[in-house]
Amino acid sequence: MKKIKNVLTIMVAFVLLVSCQKETPQKVVEKTVLKANLLTANYGIGYFEQLKELQKNEYLKYYDNDGEEYAATFSQYLHKVTIPDLEKSLKDVQKLEVNEDSKELINTSIELFEFCIGFYKKDYAEIAYMYDEGKTQQEIYILINEFEAKSFQEFKEKNLKLDEAAKIYAEKKGVKLKFV
Repeated sequence: MKKIKNVLTIMVAFVLLVSCQKETPQKVVEKTVLKANLLTANYGIGYFEQLKELQKNEYLKYYDNDGEEYAATFSQYLHKVTIPDLEKSLKDVQKLEVNEDSKELINTSIELFEFCIGFYKKDYAEIAYMYDEGKTQQEIYILINEFEAKSFQEFKEKNLKLDEAAKIYAEKKGVKLKFV
């Protein structure tokens, strides 16, 4: 009986140890940098061009709480797919353990996500609504250009700051990281 108790104690300790392990440096980079790459790919006109392509190919869809698939408008896709995905990525970054090595990387990633989620909720929502209302491309592009003019510099600076933090962290931790 004593042997079984000892074995059970060791098993419980092992399970606790394994479940409490920190994220690997590779996972930290994936959650902070690689997910943020989607923000760059979807900045400005690029996001709406992707939505137009999805719509053209009848892939502009979302799943509601009932698990059913529905065709989406630009606004619905933005609010039911894009923004929740970004918020999930932000939460994943916020859950990472901050230490001396990861602090700058995690904080700059959080700053970039929060900045972008803000303009997705406001500026992108306004632009998506224009697409849904059938506004002309000229009217839409004027608004997109205004958005880019007011936000691009800050977006670029936050992205560069994240890239620099990622390079430093990856070098310290021996994580292979290549920027293209």
